[in-house]
Amino acid sequence: MGSTDNRPETTPEHHKPLGFIEAVTQAFALIFAVQNKTGRKRLMDLAEHNPKPVIFAGLVSTALFFSFCFITSQFFIYLLSN
Repeated sequence: MGSTDNRPETTPEHHKPLGFIEAVTQAFALIFAVQNKTGRKRLMDLAEHNPKPVIFAGLVSTALFFSFCFITSQFFIYLLSN
């Protein structure tokens, strides 16, 4: 009788290090809660070994998000006030 293994298959893509742009993308996806399970696992694995890039990526993505919100709101305030 063979045993069934329900673990997901690991591909070489899951073993490569998470790049800075990908870390920022994953952090930005985490802001909107649209992150997939694989991306979240890779980000958390990186955070276990070296948390500095994850923290920096979170700060960058948060700054981008708030900058977008501020610029957009100022644009619409300008349009509506004229």
